[in-house]
Amino acid sequence: MTNPIHIVGVGGTLRIDSRSLYALDYALSIAQSQGASVTRFSMFDLQLPMYDPSRDYADEDATIKHFIETIRTADGMIWSTGAYHGTLAGVTKNAIDYMQYLSGGEHPYLHNKVIGLIATAGGDMAGVNTLTTMTHSVHSLRGTVAPLMVSIHNAKSTFDTNGNIVSEKYEKKLNALGKLVVELTKKLKVSREASV
Repeated sequence: MTNPIHIVGVGGTLRIDSRSLYALDYALSIAQSQGASVTRFSMFDLQLPMYDPSRDYADEDATIKHFIETIRTADGMIWSTGAYHGTLAGVTKNAIDYMQYLSGGEHPYLHNKVIGLIATAGGDMAGVNTLTTMTHSVHSLRGTVAPLMVSIHNAKSTFDTNGNIVSEKYEKKLNALGKLVVELTKKLKVSREASV
């Protein structure tokens, strides 16, 4: 395998100082340190309109097509969202809904892609519930959830105002997640190429 694996990160909310985006950036930096190439999509930057199932893919704008085609060619992914009212942020669910455009073909949706999951929350339970919801979404899209998920409680105290992680506990967890996504993605890719 000569080409590096490509990990696509999707995360953040519509907050400028989104802690879930800070967490994603850290996990992606670890993935990159393990030799992966990375692409990061911020919900704040994307500003996706609400997914409309009656629209045709051909009629979508260049931003949406770039988002979908980048995911289509990804080897693995990391999703990170804020936990809102006991579940994932609406902008994250909307981005996931756009993955309907990945249906069809020999390997539809997120087939053979490892997805690492991160949720940030103010309390103890919302992040756990959010990870469960995202797990269901990954499974429905035929992806494989990495067996380590990171729920960051009291996220406000986990990062400083510049987005740097200041919690040793969560630094270790995000470090492990970034490495695990790369490790499992490499194994899946090697296995896939060997079977061709």
